[in-house]
Amino acid sequence: MKTIFTLLLCLLTASSIHGARVLEGDKFIDEYEKSLSGNQVSAANSVMKFFHEQSLLEEAVVFDSNDKSDEINHQVWYWSAEYYYSHQAYCRALKCGLNALPLCANDDDKANCLSLISLIYFRQSNYEKAAHYAKQCYKIDEKTGDPDIISSSLNTLAGIYIGANQPHEAEHYILKGIELAKKANNPARMAVLQGMASEVYHAQGNDAEALKYIDEACRIEQKLGNEYKIMVRHSQKASVLIGLHEYDAADSLLSQAIPFFEKIGDIQSHAIACNKMGMVKLCNEAEEMSVAYFRSAASTFKTIGDKGNEMHSRKGLYEALWSRNPDSARIELERFNELKDSLYNIASAESLAKYNAEFGTDWLQHENELQKSRIRNIIIAGIILLMFIAAVVWLVMHRRMKMHETALQTIIDELRNNSNSPSKPAEKQEETTCTQSEPSVADKELLSQLVSIVKEQMQQGSISIEAAASKLCTTRGSLNRHIKAITGVTTQQYVMRIRLEHSRILLKDERQLTISEIAYKCGFEDATSFSRAFRRTFEITPSQYREQA
Repeated sequence: MKTIFTLLLCLLTASSIHGARVLEGDKFIDEYEKSLSGNQVSAANSVMKFFHEQSLLEEAVVFDSNDKSDEINHQVWYWSAEYYYSHQAYCRALKCGLNALPLCANDDDKANCLSLISLIYFRQSNYEKAAHYAKQCYKIDEKTGDPDIISSSLNTLAGIYIGANQPHEAEHYILKGIELAKKANNPARMAVLQGMASEVYHAQGNDAEALKYIDEACRIEQKLGNEYKIMVRHSQKASVLIGLHEYDAADSLLSQAIPFFEKIGDIQSHAIACNKMGMVKLCNEAEEMSVAYFRSAASTFKTIGDKGNEMHSRKGLYEALWSRNPDSARIELERFNELKDSLYNIASAESLAKYNAEFGTDWLQHENELQKSRIRNIIIAGIILLMFIAAVVWLVMHRRMKMHETALQTIIDELRNNSNSPSKPAEKQEETTCTQSEPSVADKELLSQLVSIVKEQMQQGSISIEAAASKLCTTRGSLNRHIKAITGVTTQQYVMRIRLEHSRILLKDERQLTISEIAYKCGFEDATSFSRAFRRTFEITPSQYREQA
């Protein structure tokens, strides 16, 4: 009876998912496309109002006749791509993203657009094109020098190489990303990277190492309290548990994740979890239930064009059907081979290796060439010398990382001490085992003065690093060199972190303020630019952060 119920549940789930591919936003976006030769402003405002009502935008964006056509087009196409991507309508998302890309007015907009297009191609299992756009995004992010943003790009690249079945290449990217994320001191980002690292080592067959990373990711997500992210980590952990033959534990996690993803309408995460549950049932010799889960997943992946995951579904169906229905099993095997050949044509090892080489003198190319050089040329004495140098460099970088973390903590403490709610006690910070020296008293005083100046500027509604340098009786160049020596980032990046940390305090403590009001109080021109900066740094929107605080 339980088997019949499960089969019905999976079939009903698949039916409800695939019966809803006509999206509510289609009519608004279609009307806007028709209006490009007519009343563009009115149609654009209707689209943006709908996105605001769908919580995609923090505040409604309203255009008028004075706004440039290219700016209107860029905003509408970019957010349309975000909308379709969030609903797993990847073909429509890609069309909108490619429309938005040539209209980007600055590097920040271009990086956001490139990142989104890369993710869309990744979801479609077109790993070569995903890598092409991800590499362009990485180059822009690398110029910022912001470890948090760079680590996000490296995480995307790692995911692409895992999808292309090249986990050993992915390892280089994810370990570098984790190293940078530690400097950024962003728990949400670290949880994502730890989860990706778990997938990398699982793909390599090293499930003991994968378990360490996914347990740490789960610990961080539990502390942050984001239920969706917790369920994503549960789904990732289930893969590791299957690899360790702990099928009951995997079943328990997936039994929580599958109904959750179905409830919120995340069809791709739901299908991925069904794939894993199908494998659990197959390993427990429950072939009939296994077939139901694999069929549900395969149907979803075929609908949204995810060839990589559909290939895994077909392979699972072949294995589950072989002993019961060999003819049906052969059909699934043929489909599996078709998908496999297609993916190899799209993402050959040679084409993806090209993107690694094109990084030129960056850290990855240098590391690979150095490793080859050691094997060919370096004698034992040279190896010992290099190991000594590497240890010294590591100690220096470790000290700078700790200094950066301490400096950022100074910002948080200063903002909390100077906030409008002095009666509220500061949050207890995590203990650290670092024995390195902290910034000098003079350095701390400089950071404290800069925080005070930036806070004053935020209240006046205008952020100026030149003005801040003048108040500190120095030039912008001298101030930048000093701040970078203390924190490891530029003055502009440091000031941005002050503003965003201050916004988190306001979101938590000043709930009567709207998102727009908080944006203005933190020196942003509008709520949209504030929301982009906040989400890119913390991987969560301001509204979501306020709900969880």
